[in-house]
Amino acid sequence: MMQSKWVLSSNRAILLLSIYILLIFNIGFWSYLFQHVTLKNNVIFWFTVPVLMLAAMNFCMQLLFWPYLHWLMVPLLLLLGSAVSYAVMMQHIYFDANMLQNIMQTNIGEAGAWLTPQFWMWLGITGLLPAQWYCWGVNIHYTKPWYREFGKRIVVIIASLITVFTVILLAYGSYISFFRNNKTVNHLIVPTNFVGAAVKTAYNTYDAHQPLQRIGMDASHQRHGNKRLLILVIGETTRAQNWGLNGYQRQTTPELAAMANQVVNFPHVSSCGTATAVSLPCLFSNMPRQHYQANLAKHQEGLLDVLQRSGVAVSWRDNDGGCKGVCDRIRHLDVRDWAPNLKCNSDGCLDESLLINLHGMITNMPNDAVLVLHTMGSHGPAYYQRYPEAFRRFTPTCDTNQIQQCTREQLRNTYDNTVLYTDHILAEIIKLLQNESGLASAMWYFSDHGESLGENGIYLHATPYAIAPEEQTRVPMLFWANHDFAEISNLDMNCLRRHAHQQEFSHDNIFHSVLGLMDVKTSEYQTQLDLFASCRKNNFNY
Repeated sequence: MMQSKWVLSSNRAILLLSIYILLIFNIGFWSYLFQHVTLKNNVIFWFTVPVLMLAAMNFCMQLLFWPYLHWLMVPLLLLLGSAVSYAVMMQHIYFDANMLQNIMQTNIGEAGAWLTPQFWMWLGITGLLPAQWYCWGVNIHYTKPWYREFGKRIVVIIASLITVFTVILLAYGSYISFFRNNKTVNHLIVPTNFVGAAVKTAYNTYDAHQPLQRIGMDASHQRHGNKRLLILVIGETTRAQNWGLNGYQRQTTPELAAMANQVVNFPHVSSCGTATAVSLPCLFSNMPRQHYQANLAKHQEGLLDVLQRSGVAVSWRDNDGGCKGVCDRIRHLDVRDWAPNLKCNSDGCLDESLLINLHGMITNMPNDAVLVLHTMGSHGPAYYQRYPEAFRRFTPTCDTNQIQQCTREQLRNTYDNTVLYTDHILAEIIKLLQNESGLASAMWYFSDHGESLGENGIYLHATPYAIAPEEQTRVPMLFWANHDFAEISNLDMNCLRRHAHQQEFSHDNIFHSVLGLMDVKTSEYQTQLDLFASCRKNNFNY
């Protein structure tokens, strides 16, 4: 007698479902790849991406596919996946948490304009009919006893993960470059885009109701002598290995080297993270890297809040896509707010734009102040866009954001040119401060994290810290202060130069060192983490 239903094992059902989703629901994603990734220079990428996608999808489906639960999850996945895939395929919509929020807030009129006959036809053919057939025409067979079924599933999960990691290792350069250049492409992949959007929306709803934790409520500051200004220059993606003052084989910091008797270089400094989203909030928090909690940092005040509460004027100028929440409660401006006519691209403007009208801003400071300049620095993969033509000194260069297509020499040359330009920007800031009469001024530069330039097949950054190469965790750091600032802050600059070369430092030192430099009294301050403390005479916090 012929069976009325198609009998499938759980693993076979998951594999067929994964293939169906990849082929039908991800037409929009595949179309995007065909438009943005040529076969000629990306053979390995095109050969491996279907394998990677199928293994990753199979892994995800394994986590959702369980007895009884699958009768609800699979039809729901088919219906929602069909609807979202139509939006991605036909309307080129990037489905993220913001898009989900828009859908939740839409009205009948807006929804009616989107729910066209073509949409309903697509939903019926690719979503409703397969869901109906799954419910009435398929019988899922689970191996008994249960632990054998569980064992088979675990084997498939492990095999899927091994496949994913193997593919990534084989074509790491191609994948890291593609996803860096196409940061929103994940919002085209069904169903991870709408599942991720739902999870993020739920978290954001919860997160929005978390209270802000205040710190340094006892912070106080008293002005001494001339008006005091500390400029913090936050570098982007500049690594210590290519910093000329650190003994790099090339002189990538010639202008700062000419000021060697004025500046203090710190050759042994480690970052808090390997990506801006981690390092920036971390270095401004009162938590050391070993105990840093990103979720807590989002709802806790940081260094700039404490400075502002003490009476120090605080401002932030940005040329790197935002401050990751660090400057939310202080005065902050984006480079485009005051330099709209500069030649900028989608990533930002040249860092010299941060210096426009800086003199006027300094002149108008009402009291002691800390000013943060957040630079674009050496941000990749489009390194060639980070400096003007005059700083294209190391050639040949890699004049594309497809860095895996360039030679190691081209890539290094282009990156070194970004460091040359950073050297120039820092030297210009020092010169500007030197020309400000009656002002006790200092500049402190440090990068947020480093960068990999193909060493061991690794490019760019954001590798998990525990396994990150040293190129991503060692960063340059430089300090300059005029005589008045050093005198007011009781700094022995010669002592500082000796300590800078003899000791190791990290982003953990920044919170407490800035408080010490600006004479801010608070119980949050820890002398042992103030890198200037050992070279400061009569420190009030002792």
